[in-house]
Amino acid sequence: MKKLGIEELLTWAFTQELCKVGATGASPVGFSQAWSLMVEMASLGTLIDRSPNSYGVIPDFIVTDDPHPDALLVGDAVKSLARRGGFEIAEGWNPFPEWSDELGLIAADVAAATRQALSRRDAMNGRHVVSLVATHAILKAGPDWHADEPQVRMVMHRGKPAWFVQAKAKDSFGKMRCFEADGYDQRQKRPIKGAYRKYELSHSLVSAALSRLDWQLWQDALLVLYTELKERLSVVDLLPFVPNRQPWVRNARAASSLQHIENT
Repeated sequence: MKKLGIEELLTWAFTQELCKVGATGASPVGFSQAWSLMVEMASLGTLIDRSPNSYGVIPDFIVTDDPHPDALLVGDAVKSLARRGGFEIAEGWNPFPEWSDELGLIAADVAAATRQALSRRDAMNGRHVVSLVATHAILKAGPDWHADEPQVRMVMHRGKPAWFVQAKAKDSFGKMRCFEADGYDQRQKRPIKGAYRKYELSHSLVSAALSRLDWQLWQDALLVLYTELKERLSVVDLLPFVPNRQPWVRNARAASSLQHIENT
């Protein structure tokens, strides 16, 4: 039996076998039909009006054999992920543990990313995970989790550090509301009593947090697939799989170790 990791198995199934499902050449194809498909491919560089098959793969324009039974098992296992229900984000989830966050600015961006993910109906359900698995099997790589550490900078106004102050006012319904106002007295040319500075990140981490969420969902899905398929395949012996849910931590440790060696 051939030994493959779960990622290699998925790539084999989605790039070499499942494209045979629904292919025009799965049954004998006439010369004129095959030729027209080849002309379409040559002139446009792609096939038009081709819908994905039941596994979400565009059928090959001409094949002569059926997909391998093991590949069909893989495809069905991936599709079954859609029926597993929604995925949850753990309380206190921190996708950037390698960076310090004394002012809570990174945590604020993570909270914004969490709200964004939970507000999108498809972002945390099984269909999204199916799409993740299929897409990255074809791409032969997982979601990109790399992110640059942002710098902390003071909020500026017209090129100078800005001042802010908490103020109160009644809204249109007569209720007292708190809001943040300009904390600099232009007449006195000095900050208002109780004014404070504010800080911000040099760039948003919302997109990076969502990418790291996708990485962790993908790793969890690989573990589910490995568990379901390891004893069911006829020609593939699956290699052991342990999910790597936080590769950024190991990456940060390696960078820190290298820096230590360079400084000694």
